[in-house]
Amino acid sequence: MRGDHRRMHEASWTRGDAASLLDAPNRRETQDPLRLWRRIGLRSGDTVVDVGAGSGFFSFPAALVVGAAGHVYAVDISEELVELVRDRARQAKLSNVEPVLSTPRRIPIEDAVADVTLLANVLHGIAPSTVDEAVRVLRPGGRLVDVDWKKRPTPEGPAVGHRLSEPEASAALSARGLTRVDAFDFGPYHYALIFERPRPARHPGRLVSAE
Repeated sequence: MRGDHRRMHEASWTRGDAASLLDAPNRRETQDPLRLWRRIGLRSGDTVVDVGAGSGFFSFPAALVVGAAGHVYAVDISEELVELVRDRARQAKLSNVEPVLSTPRRIPIEDAVADVTLLANVLHGIAPSTVDEAVRVLRPGGRLVDVDWKKRPTPEGPAVGHRLSEPEASAALSARGLTRVDAFDFGPYHYALIFERPRPARHPGRLVSAE
């Protein structure tokens, strides 16, 4: 299990990876997607961009929460996993899930569309340009959610040396102009950090004399 997790530092994952690790039967015992979405207050009609969506572990529960009025972009650099999500969305008749094939440098989604951007178990293994893209697609006032492994030995997960501590993850995201607004334990092995993209400052208008 621990060796498989190191593959997140490689180019992309396959359906076989998804079956053996991303879709492990006991994963929900330690990472409950619906608990996460409830905790951050995801709402009907919201738009979610799940960066590094993999097999859709977090994307599909998000789609159930946001409903038909909402939208979930399941973004990944693996063609196999993008096709897997597309197949699963079709089978589940979820028209609000849109698989998106990306590159480390570009997520092909327009600016400022997301109410919530999710980085789940990927921040420590993705390119800085991907993090920049995750911020770019977030609307002002929107929230970026980072879920990551606690930086200590656990029965599963990547090597401790590959992980980011809470202060390290917080610094990386704060450096991109985001404001940290919340943090909490997410199961026994993970923490979650919530950041907000600031809204543009409002400048009071100048009164112009009619004379």
